[in-house]
Amino acid sequence: MAYDATLGKLLLFSGVRGDSSSQAASTWIQQDCWTWDGTAWARLLPASLPPGRSFGALAYDPARRTTLLFGGGSANSDPNRLDTWSWTGDSWSQLHPETAPSSAGLMTYDVASGSLLLFAGSTYAWDGGTWADLHPAHSPSSGIPAFLAYDSAHRAAVLVTVDFTGSTSTTTTWTWSGGDWHQQHPVHRPSGTSASGAYDAKRGVIVALIGDQTWTWNGSDWSQQHPSRSPGARYFASAAYDPAVGKVILFGGKSYGVVSGSYRELVTNELWAWDGTDWTRAA
Repeated sequence: MAYDATLGKLLLFSGVRGDSSSQAASTWIQQDCWTWDGTAWARLLPASLPPGRSFGALAYDPARRTTLLFGGGSANSDPNRLDTWSWTGDSWSQLHPETAPSSAGLMTYDVASGSLLLFAGSTYAWDGGTWADLHPAHSPSSGIPAFLAYDSAHRAAVLVTVDFTGSTSTTTTWTWSGGDWHQQHPVHRPSGTSASGAYDAKRGVIVALIGDQTWTWNGSDWSQQHPSRSPGARYFASAAYDPAVGKVILFGGKSYGVVSGSYRELVTNELWAWDGTDWTRAA
């Protein structure tokens, strides 16, 4: 999910109904395209659509006024994809750059360089026609990448990874500015097995749901927030800032629990909005 400034709405692509390694991907992956206008969902029906996928990277490119989709797939039964697609506000077009990243990852627009930034183990930039491997001197090398967002207030992209050590988990924070990655060492280091986040332009902070806790990043440290109501912990939720309403929007995700006596994967289509103080269930 990403905010498409050309449409003036949040754009959502694909989705899942719940997966299993014993099922064909076609039975659980949706090939849907939706917008959220702050009040209601609307399904778009363009003439062509990219193949549905899990874990695809989606971000808006304001320099070229398009939304870019790259890659996706998983190790279960969802085919690995390394394709690049462009959404112009009314149609999808597949692009065919000469080279492409070798794995799916996370993506955000880097205002400083005027290009999309993709972290997929290696670090790439998209200039509208080609993917360039940036070969930074340092690179995040531990943990599972959870989310990537551009912090406009501090002119840096922020990457959060989740690190597992035995039965415990914690997060590591990296920033990208000036062509290299820098590991941060904040006084407070949130813990949780899942993380989703986005930059809150109205309040000038990164907002993250880490486990079932809400945290904000001010450029140097994390601060835990204490909303009266909050989304439960979930994996793979999408988060994006919606300037039309001045809130960070969190959609979907998965959790795991016991249903009718058996351990099941639970998929949600909940939509939550963060106003700087509290979370509100939007849909």
